[in-house]
Amino acid sequence: MATLPYEIYEILERKLGKEEAKEVGKIIEKALETIEEKAEKEKEVAKIRLKEELRNELATKEDIALVRQEIETVRQEIETVRQELKGEIKALEKELKGEIKALEWKMKFWIAIVIFLIIFTNRETIEFLLRLLGILK
Repeated sequence: MATLPYEIYEILERKLGKEEAKEVGKIIEKALETIEEKAEKEKEVAKIRLKEELRNELATKEDIALVRQEIETVRQEIETVRQELKGEIKALEKELKGEIKALEWKMKFWIAIVIFLIIFTNRETIEFLLRLLGILK
């Protein structure tokens, strides 16, 4: 409840008289009460608006839960892709090992042929082998 300070009553009393000062004072007090009531209502409305704006702008527990769920989904997708890639890499590794073994055998074969050709196309080597075997003296 709004009350006017005594000094204002004195000023009103000097200017208007005692009875009129009381009436004007009551009117002013009523106006102040009305203003206070409107201010309270506006305060509540402002609180509600602010609360709604904050709710729209700030993350709620539900928003955080949704983000966590999305993160978990992405983690699962990454893990699935990682497992698929791991399987593909192992398959490629096995395939490459097979190809390397095949190439090793081919290399050994060609090295043996080159050695054979070097030995049997060189006259001195043939003579050395025959002496070694005891056929030639």
